[in-house]
Amino acid sequence: MKTSIKKLRKMNYKNFIPKKLAVGLLLFSGLLGACTENFEARNTSPTGLETLSPEDVKSLFPNALYRGWNQGSYQTGQNLTADTYAQFFAGTQPAFASHRYVINQSWMRSFWTGTYVSTLPSLFTIVNETNGGDLPTLNAIARIWRVFIMNRTTDYFGPIPYSEIGSDGLEIAYDSQKDIYYDFFKELEEATTDLKNNLDIVSYQEKDLIYQGDNEKWLKFGNTLRLRLALRISGVEPEMARVEAEAALAGGVMENYTEDAFMAPTSANFNGLNRISAWNEFRMSANMESLLLGYNDPRLAIYFEPAKADGEWRGARSGMIPAEQTLGFNTYDYTSNLSSRFHPENQSTNPMTVMYSAEAYFLRAEGALNGWNMGGTAEELYNKGIEMSLRTWGIMDDAVISEYINGTSLPIAPAPENGWNTPPLTDIPVKFSSDLEKQREQVGTQKWLALFPNGMEGWAEMRRSGYPKMYPLIHSDNDDIEADEMIRRIVFLDLERTSNGNAVEAATSLLGDGGDKVSTRLWWDVGN
Repeated sequence: MKTSIKKLRKMNYKNFIPKKLAVGLLLFSGLLGACTENFEARNTSPTGLETLSPEDVKSLFPNALYRGWNQGSYQTGQNLTADTYAQFFAGTQPAFASHRYVINQSWMRSFWTGTYVSTLPSLFTIVNETNGGDLPTLNAIARIWRVFIMNRTTDYFGPIPYSEIGSDGLEIAYDSQKDIYYDFFKELEEATTDLKNNLDIVSYQEKDLIYQGDNEKWLKFGNTLRLRLALRISGVEPEMARVEAEAALAGGVMENYTEDAFMAPTSANFNGLNRISAWNEFRMSANMESLLLGYNDPRLAIYFEPAKADGEWRGARSGMIPAEQTLGFNTYDYTSNLSSRFHPENQSTNPMTVMYSAEAYFLRAEGALNGWNMGGTAEELYNKGIEMSLRTWGIMDDAVISEYINGTSLPIAPAPENGWNTPPLTDIPVKFSSDLEKQREQVGTQKWLALFPNGMEGWAEMRRSGYPKMYPLIHSDNDDIEADEMIRRIVFLDLERTSNGNAVEAATSLLGDGGDKVSTRLWWDVGN
């Protein structure tokens, strides 16, 4: 990298925004709206001092957490993009075309500025103010969260500005995704080590919207994130992936649903999924219908509700054009919306999903299939992942859990009345198979079900592993990709081509022969 992360830690916040306002940090009136009004005032010391007090530093963390999770706008930055790319949902709003792989530049600009303007200044300030001082837990947790945010960003675009964030140049270079991932592992190793060595030192307390200052849970979160990223690179860097995964496990990963990472909402920092659930922009996908109904999955009524018109469970196919979306059984009232816990009236009480303990077990199960030391057999870890997911959603009856884990029923063909001849999504049961490739598919499929509603991670894992299988879109409106192909990334922003054009041009070469297209695979995307 041109600039090490150590240099970033030493940078003064005043230099965070470069002179040319590149990487999308455009603060002029009207671009960002009310979300970033008085940004300079909100993200500098409230005391006006050069050095912030510990309480001042802590006060920056809630913004970094919520803005980092929201990343501009949950609706456009995640739900109408990653959530539908992962096929958790199908698009049902005729005015939108993102579910047909059309990239809306204004939506992605909001995501970009949500990361680089609304989130990173707070995080960099925390890291800078606590570097090498007597607040090691604040520093370590902020670094872990920064990796979490930057990972979601690079997994959208590929190369992104990373090592030169905060430099004072006229242009801000993009780093290759390989270099970024290498630094992720370095950051997580250092941060988790620092946190482990200082567990008894108070951290963010009530300013921590996820774990309320529980350092041990943050340590497990950091190691689980490291495990997640290790599996992400397992196709392109298998030996490094093994080493990182085994180190993460040795450091201690999430093991119980009581360690799940949820962010507490408030009346101001509401659950974005709840807020938009009544806007009739999406419904349960046909993929979910095939799996949840076929498996008699006890999470069905927790995730979704029956269609209002006739009380049937019905998903929709992705990629319909407006004329198809308005036909009888494809309309809002004949397809299943989210369940009541995700309704708007609960937006200030329903916690926001960050990471589940169940995911750690599925990651370990796949690692075991790779021959790694993951502390158990693939079957044991797979079964435990299912159990933890069911318990996360309040399903505590051991008999119900055992019945599901040992279930032999198969996915069903979605309801034919929606107009499509849709076969069952796949032919695997829940009960663990004796066939290695079917085992991989089972792990990927159950992990996808357990990740809900985290479409960012669901889409990333579908790209990496090829599981679960997906239905082709009915139509693709993007000339660079066919309806039976999965979108692989989001293209670079027009905003950046205008303000940081040479850097974007150089970044395009980092993508390889595919160029800046939605069909171009990311560095780690070498699998199915």
